[in-house]
Amino acid sequence: MKKLIVIALLAISITGFAQEGKKKKGGHEVTTEMKLKKMTEELSLNADQQKQMAVVLEEQSAIMKASKENPDNKEENRGKMKEVSKKVKGILTPEQFEKWSANAKKGKGDHAKKEKATESEE
Repeated sequence: MKKLIVIALLAISITGFAQEGKKKKGGHEVTTEMKLKKMTEELSLNADQQKQMAVVLEEQSAIMKASKENPDNKEENRGKMKEVSKKVKGILTPEQFEKWSANAKKGKGDHAKKEKATESEE
């Protein structure tokens, strides 16, 4: 009987930890730092571009969070995302921006859906 109780408690505690660990993107939360690191690797960002992109990615993250919390402001948030894309274009070189846009069209970038939505509206 004691073994049964111990096994039950162990199973409950493991289940609790497993649920607590669930986050986005296959078990881990995608942070701004991770996005910046990926962009740095893919686009060969220099130190100045990294600093500027960190600010833009934080802004993008805040907009996306606001969109999830209040889906009624969809159009307003879409406009904000267009502004973010303009800021990115100002930070990146033309070659980097082209590669960033190509990744968006392939669905690789975090901005893929926003970029596609922007293109379909225009």
